Amino acid sequence: MARSSLEEHAPDVTREIMGRLSPEAMRTLRAVSEMRNRPAEDVLREELRGYIADVEAIIHAMGERFYALGYACGTAKRFLRKLRGECPAVLQ
Repeated sequence: MARSSLEEHAPDVTREIMGRLSPEAMRTLRAVSEMRNRPAEDVLREELRGYIADVEAIIHAMGERFYALGYACGTAKRFLRKLRGECPAVLQ
C-alpha cells in the first residue's frame, strides 16, 4: 500500500530532492548520469532505491536480533523461576 503511493509520487519527490541538492552534489549527480548515459532523475531514483533496500535489510537484521534476545531473556527468566522454585533461599 505504501509502496504504490511512493511510486506514484516518485517524479515529484525526485524533483524536490534534486532542488535541495547542493551545487557540488548536483555536479556529481550530473557526472554520474553522463557516465551511465541516463537522466539524472533516473540515477537519483536508483541510488535512493539502493539506500531504501539497505535500510530495510538493517531493520530486518535488527528484528532477528531482537527476536533472539527476547528468546534468550525468556529462557533466562524461565531458568531463574525454576531455580527459585527449587531453592527459594538462594535468590532472596
